Amino acid sequence: MEVQKARGEVEIRQLKERIQEQEVLLAEREAQVEKLEVELETQKKIVEDLNFLKAKLEHDVSQYHTKLDIVIKDKAALEQELKHTKTLMEQSEATSALTQKKLEEVLKKENDAQISGLQRTTNAQEVHKLLDEGVLQKLEMGLLTIEEVRASLVHRTDKPATVAGLYVESSKKKTPFLEAAEKGFLAKTYALEFLEAQAATGSLVDLATGETVSVAEALEKGIVDLSMKEKLMEAEKAVSGYICKGRKLSVFQAMEERIIDRFKGKKILEVQVSSGGLFNPETGMRVPTFIALNDGLLNKETLQSLHDPVSNPKGFHSPDTGQRAYYDEILKTCLYDINGSVFLVPFGERHLTNTSPMSPHRMSVVNSSCGSEMSVYEAFKGKHINKNTYLFLSQQESNWQENSLVDPSGNSRHFITDARSGRQLCLESALSQRFLEMSEFESYRSGLLSIHEIADIIFSRRVVVEDVNSPIAGLWDITRKKRLSVLQGLQQGVTDRVTALRLLESQACTGGICDPSTGEKHTLSDALKRGLLDEALKQQLQQFEEAFNGITHPQTGKVLSIFQAVQENFLPKDVGFRCAEFQLLTGGLINPDTKDRVSLEEVIQSNLVGKTTATLLKNEQFQAQSLTCPKTKRRVTFKEALERSVFDCHTGLRLLEATKVHAFGAKTAFHYLCAFK
Repeated sequence: MEVQKARGEVEIRQLKERIQEQEVLLAEREAQVEKLEVELETQKKIVEDLNFLKAKLEHDVSQYHTKLDIVIKDKAALEQELKHTKTLMEQSEATSALTQKKLEEVLKKENDAQISGLQRTTNAQEVHKLLDEGVLQKLEMGLLTIEEVRASLVHRTDKPATVAGLYVESSKKKTPFLEAAEKGFLAKTYALEFLEAQAATGSLVDLATGETVSVAEALEKGIVDLSMKEKLMEAEKAVSGYICKGRKLSVFQAMEERIIDRFKGKKILEVQVSSGGLFNPETGMRVPTFIALNDGLLNKETLQSLHDPVSNPKGFHSPDTGQRAYYDEILKTCLYDINGSVFLVPFGERHLTNTSPMSPHRMSVVNSSCGSEMSVYEAFKGKHINKNTYLFLSQQESNWQENSLVDPSGNSRHFITDARSGRQLCLESALSQRFLEMSEFESYRSGLLSIHEIADIIFSRRVVVEDVNSPIAGLWDITRKKRLSVLQGLQQGVTDRVTALRLLESQACTGGICDPSTGEKHTLSDALKRGLLDEALKQQLQQFEEAFNGITHPQTGKVLSIFQAVQENFLPKDVGFRCAEFQLLTGGLINPDTKDRVSLEEVIQSNLVGKTTATLLKNEQFQAQSLTCPKTKRRVTFKEALERSVFDCHTGLRLLEATKVHAFGAKTAFHYLCAFK
């Protein structure tokens, strides 16, 4: 038994050992399997990465081939374009040469190689440089005559736009500067300033005939005094040239060589630029600024400093006021006399050339032979002046520019705006109202009609009616002769914020925020988008717009009037009183349902307002001086401001005259708070 037991134990031990060995082998196999699985996953990932790289490379190769095809095509296109450009350049050079040849032939044929107004014979290449495209096209077609050359060069070679004398408003006669000095209209030194300016632009003007003469001829005819000879002969060198080392130098070149004083030189340059262009003494021709810059007759720094009062002080005196001014400023105030085709400074108390909001056009053209006075457009339509003169004078008076915007409906609207006066016209509105015909609009788009003509056509057909119920829609800057919105006046220091706020409150509670450039009225949201308000003002005006539209009772849904809203505590008392005052002074309280105006008596009869409040509204003693007059800087009531305002002939709305603000008003809500106590 023991032997069997021992054998059994041995067998059991052997079996256990075998089991342990098998377990070890199994563990090793499992470890190998796990290792193989990891390696398999790694290999799979490597394969996936390789497949991805393969796909990416295939994509890159495809893109490369595509780009290569594009480059090849672009190269071919560029070569073709380069070839075409070379052909065009050759054609252009040939055309230019042919044009100059034809011009020489025309000049030779007409036996007039010296164009009127030039100081010496000018070759075809120099004339070609200044010809406009229309004349060049005619020249290429063989349709050019010497008259067309003269017409194209008239603003370069005709007599410059210099101030020739005075227009005495009382007698409606023109007066030479020396005669005006003898009569005591201006100092003789002031007269000499203008005569030197004439000499520095090529010639003096004989007012009796309208002809231009040299200084020598003027002395011979007795147009100027012998005592002025030296200064006028010196001024004439600005055209004939300053001789230096055998060369003729222009004014700027003489300044650079220190032959003439820089202040004197800049004064002459300002005169020449203002009157039509700088003179090139080598050719005797006036050239525009951009050509002068290219030809070394001027540099940008000097050009930019011509109206800088520090580096170039104002060198002339206004005959009417005696104040110092630039030549350009005086020229813009001049009248154009068709009797002699000269520019005259108006002298007198009528201030003919002053721009006013009450007059659509200033008087800019006169006929001193009969005393007639007219606007530029009237003179043009009456065929007293040609189109070139009309455009030149119009540019002196206004600066029209076109722009467009998208209205709330998503439609594009085109506007022309005069940057000087602040007027604005909508072309679509003009077409719909028949102030402008479609044929005229198409002519404008094709370039046959200028922007000045379009503006004048519209103005000549519009009938503007004064809006007696208008609040003060904006400001008239009497210094710059320009319309300003209330916000612009505030931003430019023409009025203070409290006054601006009161004016805008009156607009918001009587129909909307006014745009004085167009006469349109806008909601607060639209006014903000159009730059008529800033965000802070918009927030302050919310209650005034609600007062105009009517405040709805939250329980009953009834639309409340101003007084009802105050009684129900939906509108502050001071706001309600100001709204009532603004509305009453501009035509009556506004019914929020119908927008009709209602008198105070009718409101009292309907028991919508108490007798105490009505008495306060009627009595001017209780009207607060809540505004500062933008012109006098004195405190005024809203009623006084209305009485001082003027109706704008452009919109029919009221404007308040203004100058730079020197004092600021203060808030005065005391009367408004007391009104409902």
